[in-house]
Amino acid sequence: MYRTFIHKAIRIWVLASLLVLSFTGIGQQRQNPFEVKPRLKNIRVQDTVRTQPAVVPALVRDTLTPPLPADSLAATRAEEKRSDINNPFEVDHVPQKKSSIAKRSEKMKEQAEATKTSNGFIFWFLLLACGLLAIVINTSQKAIGLIYKAILNENVLKLLQREESTKASSYLVLLYIIFTINLGVFVYLCVAHFGGPRGITVLLLFLAAVAVIYMIRHAGLAVCGKIFMVEKQTSLYSFTVMLFNQFAGILLIPANFLLAFGPLAYHQAIIWICLIILGMLIFLRTVRGIFIASEFLTDRIFQIFIYLCAFEIAPMLILIKTAMNLGH
Repeated sequence: MYRTFIHKAIRIWVLASLLVLSFTGIGQQRQNPFEVKPRLKNIRVQDTVRTQPAVVPALVRDTLTPPLPADSLAATRAEEKRSDINNPFEVDHVPQKKSSIAKRSEKMKEQAEATKTSNGFIFWFLLLACGLLAIVINTSQKAIGLIYKAILNENVLKLLQREESTKASSYLVLLYIIFTINLGVFVYLCVAHFGGPRGITVLLLFLAAVAVIYMIRHAGLAVCGKIFMVEKQTSLYSFTVMLFNQFAGILLIPANFLLAFGPLAYHQAIIWICLIILGMLIFLRTVRGIFIASEFLTDRIFQIFIYLCAFEIAPMLILIKTAMNLGH
């Protein structure tokens, strides 16, 4: 009985051993889902390693490779252009061709800037003034001499005023235009010298200001003469103002040429000399006006004071203030 039990145990152990061996063999044949397989073995060597092209000299390359025909060369160039991908963020510094309208606008801007920095356009205004002066000298040779004598002598002034009241001469109008041009140019050059704005627009503004100021002055004298019944005295003073202005306009012609085209070192001295001369003429004209209105100084002093403030002092202060504001 004991032997039979041992034999049975041995048989059971052998049978269990065979079953374990059979199950382990089947498990080894199945694929493990958690097994990590190396994948570098499946990659070819030429995919991972880029071989550098062999450097062949140009002479040897030309001898080894025959020249391509024209059709194939054009095809390769077309393929290269297609394969070439441009960077959208790349900045191209090659200037583009501008249209004719843009070129014209830029040219006009350059010309406008050139007029702001140069005095070339002043030459034409001064040339116009010289041309008008030449016409005056050719038509009436004694005009300049008569004006000079009338400024210094009151009797010549009254005689000339009496002659011009009956028949006005055209040279007086031309001389007044010369004065307007030269005074406007002088004020413009003074403002430009002290750092003010430049340009033909500024010059035209000064010319218009001078013309308007003196038109208002002569019209105011005429109105005052009719209102206060002193037409004889106001017309004589208006004629005096006109003669002094015409003489000043002739004197300003060489000064304007020197200020516009002369050496920069002498501009300051020329400006001060011109201001002194203009101040002397204004003082002499004021004295002449006081002598003309001397008979009314006792009973009409208030009217004379109003006229001086409204038509003598105020226009000059307005012109000087405008020039100073443009200078700053």
